[in-house]
Amino acid sequence: MRFDSSNDDAQPGRFRPPPNYSRRSTQVRLLMMVFAFMLVVVLMDEARKPQHWKWIWQMTAAPEQAGPSDEPVDTRLPPRAAPDDSPPGTIYASEPAGELPADFEDADERQRVRLDIWRAWLKGSDRSQQQLLMRLLRASRNQTQLDDQDLAAWRAVDAKLKTTIQEYLAKANEAVLVSGEELPPQQKERLISVLSELEADWTGVLGPALQAPLEDRPWTKPEIEALDHLQATLDQLALANIRDDMVWRPAEQTAWFRILEKLQRADPRNLAAESVGTVGFVQLFRQPDEYRGRVVTVKGTAELAYRVKAPQNDLGISGYYVFWLRPADGSDSPIVVYSLELPDRFPAIGDDHTQLNEDVAFTGYFFKRWAYGARDGIRTAPLLVAKSPTWHFVPADSTRGFPSPQIAAAAILAVALLAIGIAAWAYRTSNALVGTRTLDTINPPDPQGLKSLSKQDVGPSVAESLRKLSNEGPP
Repeated sequence: MRFDSSNDDAQPGRFRPPPNYSRRSTQVRLLMMVFAFMLVVVLMDEARKPQHWKWIWQMTAAPEQAGPSDEPVDTRLPPRAAPDDSPPGTIYASEPAGELPADFEDADERQRVRLDIWRAWLKGSDRSQQQLLMRLLRASRNQTQLDDQDLAAWRAVDAKLKTTIQEYLAKANEAVLVSGEELPPQQKERLISVLSELEADWTGVLGPALQAPLEDRPWTKPEIEALDHLQATLDQLALANIRDDMVWRPAEQTAWFRILEKLQRADPRNLAAESVGTVGFVQLFRQPDEYRGRVVTVKGTAELAYRVKAPQNDLGISGYYVFWLRPADGSDSPIVVYSLELPDRFPAIGDDHTQLNEDVAFTGYFFKRWAYGARDGIRTAPLLVAKSPTWHFVPADSTRGFPSPQIAAAAILAVALLAIGIAAWAYRTSNALVGTRTLDTINPPDPQGLKSLSKQDVGPSVAESLRKLSNEGPP
């Protein structure tokens, strides 16, 4: 048998000795591998937490909302002397606006006359009569009936209302007819036509609709549509009574509870579809007239909340939750939101101030730029009325933020100590196996010795022996 030495020089590194765990370089590499593994485990645990990825959604939603203006926004309210007819403690930032809607001049002549008619009636009626009319309009929408007490009171109010409207139409016709050359002929003709249409509408549809409860009959479809149109006109006038840069005013209660009624009946999806979009603090603060009474969406972090009682009302609302929101657009000033409800599993909110740190979004009606007492004086903030915040529940074990520097340092030290312990264990184990002899004392095979074996004659091979026997033949 002969050894073939033709591949002696091939693959010189094929037979590598196992690592020597007693060598310092091997132990350092092992320590670094354990440390890297533990670091990867820690990073994987932190990466699974959703709060670490909020910046992605904020960056995505940034184009939808207005960012803070470069010009600083001063929300402090400079006090000024209140008019003589203002209640004690009333504070104004500017002269009070009129009682006509901001878009009064943009309305057509028919709507302007209608607004003026009902503005005159509201001025000549007290709050109880106005609330009675609102209950009647609500009953027409809900297809319900007024109770006996309201029916008795409405009989007197309806008679007064009929007289007021008839007198207004008569005086308006007379004023147009005697205006002479003060009005252009086309405008005079148009006004006379509008007054005639409103008188026909009153006698034909609206007047009978208001008398339907007294006649104990259901409303017809045209009558319900006429009452809905009347409600829209009254809503415009109610919004015109809101004053910015002030606290609550009794004249604002009609608009306040009318908005709450809409929110009670609103479906969240329809409300979101009605929204003009996501707006920021600066937009609401600087353009209150533009957004008043409109559905908007605001986003931010709720940092403070509490519950307050509601004034006596016909809607069955006992109170609402007040949220102080840090806007998501980066503004330093808050947005205040009054909410009717809380979502499921939301942190409990009581009468006392509750500190929060919850990312929420509100879709509701912008009401006013509201004045409130701050430590450095009186400031103002946008005020919204919403049904419920949009909030996503996060399990308790996923709500933790980044650890504090002390905890992070302790975790790194613990990982390092664990890695050193594993390296020490590996060192002791390797020494116990090899005893006093290390792997460095083991001599690898000598290639020259293998080559010398190939030169020795160790006899014929098996194949040669068989061939020789076959040639000799049988004995």
